[in-house]
This record gives sequence, C-alpha cells and structure tokens, in this order.
Amino acid sequence: MRVPAGDIEGLALDRLRAFFSSRTEVADALALLDLDVRLLDAALRSALHFSQRWLAMPPVELASLVREIVERVSVAIDRIEIRLSLAKVAAALKAGETSQPLDLDPVVLSIEAKLQRAGKGKRLVIQNRDATEVNAGLVDLVGEAFALRHQLLSGPDDSIEAMIERLGISRGRLSSLIRLSYLAPDIVRAFMEGRQPLELTPTRLLHLSKDLPHDWKEQRVFLGFVG
Repeated sequence: MRVPAGDIEGLALDRLRAFFSSRTEVADALALLDLDVRLLDAALRSALHFSQRWLAMPPVELASLVREIVERVSVAIDRIEIRLSLAKVAAALKAGETSQPLDLDPVVLSIEAKLQRAGKGKRLVIQNRDATEVNAGLVDLVGEAFALRHQLLSGPDDSIEAMIERLGISRGRLSSLIRLSYLAPDIVRAFMEGRQPLELTPTRLLHLSKDLPHDWKEQRVFLGFVG
C-alpha cells in the first residue's frame, strides 16, 4: 500500500502535539514511573510548554525531539499508530533519571485514518471527526501569520534580518507565515467556522505553505477545499 509520506508526517506531528497538550494523556503515560507529585507537575508543565511551542519550534529542534522519542510509526488500513519510548519521553520532560529502565512498555498513540482517492492520487483522511469542528491550531497559525505581516509592514524593523533577530524566529518560518497571510479570505473564513478539510492540520498547512499558489482559486484546490 503506497501512502503519502507528507500526510503521515503531518498527522503524526499533530498527534504528538495533541498528546503533549493533554494533561490526562501525559499523566497516564507517566503513571508507570510512579513519580512524586513535584516531578509529575513539572513534567506536565514541560509537556504543555512543548505543545505551546510546537508550531514555532525550529525544525532542527523539532526533528531532534521526534527522532528521540518516536520508536516506530505503523500504518494500517484504518489507522496510524505511533509508538513512543516512555523512558525517552520522561527524559524529554525531565521527569526521571537517565537510568530509567529501557524495557518499559511504549506509549502508543493512534489516529483513525484511511486512504481515500484525491484526484489522481490518494490521501490519508482522518475518521470520526466532526466536519464542522474548529481547529484552534489552524486559527492560531493564521492569526499569527496576519499579525506578523502587520508587524513587517508597519513595525519598527528596517530589514527582514532585524525582524528575525527581534522575534527570535527562523527565516524559513517567517517566510511560511508571510505566505499564509495571503490566504484567500474564504479559506480563512472556513478555518474560523471549522469547514476545513479534515486532513488539513496546522503542521500540514505549515508544510504546504512553501508551495502555496498565489491565485486564490488554485489555493482552494491545492489545500483540498475543492476536488
């Protein structure tokens, strides 16, 4: 079965972000370590910090984190499973000593998704999600894009380099956000109303931004709003 690698990566990254943003999921995963209250609270705060920085995290840092904690990603007919090393997750969250046993059961995250035809190819589509559910990550990402463009056009910086240094972001992320600030108005409105394609996650949108067409009609096709 041939599966679009970009779809898998985007869905997996967004599932990881959701995991770190969920106190319940993180606490359940760390339960086997029998942490004291102080360490558990610190780990939960670290996890929340990860989730809040996720979309703005430098690509090298994000890739390093993912490589460190992810043991395997498996694709079945109706789901994707992500196996995380519990010891490595604990280390990333500074929730335990480096001497944590390596034979701990993995943390298994799943995404219900299946292949559907999309034009001449195939695309992984998330199942069992409300088609009108507002994706807060998408809304926040577009909001950040418009705020950044406003700063670029009216802010105190006299160059792109000065703005990058002041904001502490990479040139690549700045470029991606500026492109997203020119999304078609009806696409932005669709995000606000939860009418985006189910498979269009914040991570995937950020990834696609580098090839985003200028033409609004082409944008709708490119992002999956029309077949």
